Amino acid sequence: MAKSSATLDFCPSCEHSHPLSLFKDVPDLGRVCIFCLDKHERTLESRENERLKEANADILNEAHTSADDRDRERREAHGRIAREKRVRAERDAQRAKKEEISEDDKQSIAQQELAQRELCRRHLLPFVQRFNDRYDAGWVHKDICARLEQFSLDVAEKKSPRLMLFMPPRHGKSELASRSFPSWHLGRYPEHEFIACSYASDLALDFSRKVREVIRTPEYGKLFPETKLNRDTQRVDRWATTEDGGYAAVGTGGPITGRGAHILVIDDPVKNREEADSEASRRTIKDWYTSTAYTRLAPGGGILIILTRWHDDDLAGWLLTQADKGEGDEWEVIRYPAVAVEDERYRRKGDALHPGRYPLDALKRIKRAVGDRDWSALYQQNPVAEDGEFFHRDMFPRYRMQEQPAYDEMSYYTAWDLAIGQKEENDETFGITVGIDRKRRLWVVDVRHGRWDSEGIVNQILDTYATWRSDITGIERGHIEMAIGPYLEQEITRRGMQTMYIEKLKPGRRDKQLRARPIQALMKRGEVFFRQGCEATQYLIDQMLRFPSGVHDDGVDAMAWIGQMIQGMTVVNEIKPKQTKGWRDRLNKMVRQSGAGSGHMGA
Repeated sequence: MAKSSATLDFCPSCEHSHPLSLFKDVPDLGRVCIFCLDKHERTLESRENERLKEANADILNEAHTSADDRDRERREAHGRIAREKRVRAERDAQRAKKEEISEDDKQSIAQQELAQRELCRRHLLPFVQRFNDRYDAGWVHKDICARLEQFSLDVAEKKSPRLMLFMPPRHGKSELASRSFPSWHLGRYPEHEFIACSYASDLALDFSRKVREVIRTPEYGKLFPETKLNRDTQRVDRWATTEDGGYAAVGTGGPITGRGAHILVIDDPVKNREEADSEASRRTIKDWYTSTAYTRLAPGGGILIILTRWHDDDLAGWLLTQADKGEGDEWEVIRYPAVAVEDERYRRKGDALHPGRYPLDALKRIKRAVGDRDWSALYQQNPVAEDGEFFHRDMFPRYRMQEQPAYDEMSYYTAWDLAIGQKEENDETFGITVGIDRKRRLWVVDVRHGRWDSEGIVNQILDTYATWRSDITGIERGHIEMAIGPYLEQEITRRGMQTMYIEKLKPGRRDKQLRARPIQALMKRGEVFFRQGCEATQYLIDQMLRFPSGVHDDGVDAMAWIGQMIQGMTVVNEIKPKQTKGWRDRLNKMVRQSGAGSGHMGA
């Protein structure tokens, strides 16, 4: 039998051919013959021996290291291990403590949130700030919120509250009264209905949209879960709650048929000066109020009017006049002038209403820009009748300080109309000093008004005399005997003012208009001049322009006394001989020039 030939393969390592049975697959080498594999294994063994020799050499070298070095390294190693253990322990303790505090914080945060929600339910300002964290609240906004809270409660108790808030433009009144107050009140009383009005329907709709969006928020639902919007009635001009309450928005003069109101809000019913000065526009607003808006009020419902005054006969002025005549509702009226005209509960005379938004410098710029009339009406909430009644606007020529005749070229006369008492409802005491020049022209140089007690009035009378050294000081006879006589005489003696001449004025039985005829005649002839840029003088002019329909006429009475004093005497026209001036004269001159005798604040 013939012998078969073996199958050969080529070994790339030794480059020879060998039978297939002599080949093996080796990692890193591939397919090689067993001869090359044996050689490869011997090479690996040799390399391992070399490595062991090197390792043994390192061990021998380390064995030769000094005992001190080995001890030092050992201590350092132990120190590192100890520090690492300490750091890990501290970190673990802090982590545990943090986890423990975190649990406490969660409970505290939850409690704070619940307390904050309750605060928002009870009070308006926290509610406003929860939905508008950028709202810059000052004392005036806190005061308004407190009054709106009381108003809300009075409506709930069906007390028919009537509230007017007079405030300058851009001071945050609409954010409170027209955007936030309705949503807050509906949260507490979801069954109540609102009617909100403004000079334009677009503005009223904007207010409605803001109120509705607040109520839609999940945050609002957490505060007032019972107040929800009715899905079937959500138009922007009229929407409802699931408790049959709701909100309707209309422009002033617009129809309100078929809608009722537990609260009627009128926010700025007048658009601009042109509309305010239009008698027809004012009459339209009054007719709309009486025939349309007022008739929609629910029994015990409230009316809130928040506005900037434009005119003496605007809606608010007319309603107050009706109340004075006993022909309308009684109103609570809160005025917020941009600059305080007297000391108030939360600010002093001359302070800005909200200095965080409008500091005094900004208000002064506004005053220069808008002029006296609009400043008095829009910012000081003191609108003046455009032309006046008994006294007309063209009867008040103004003068600047540099135009006033020299002090020693005039004779001075002072008249006082007294009102004893410091309460807000009391009349004011008015003191007016005029200088009469050689041409018999009257210069109103000093106007003082305020609510003072007897001591304060006497001090004002004597301080005025010390400044001007009036030839005659006129005071109504009955006031001297009944009120200040003994104390006045005592203070005159104490101050060494025995040269002061006081004329006891007799009121007689003539009415106020007849008593004012002499000063009116002088003013018609253009012989009475009023100081420009003086707030006290402007206050007097405003009062005279309102006479005889104005609420207060104390300044008119004082000017009437001046007219009667001038009418009943002969004025010395000669120039007073110049005297050597001492330091007291120079001091008095400085006081007069600084305006100290023209803008005294009421107590």
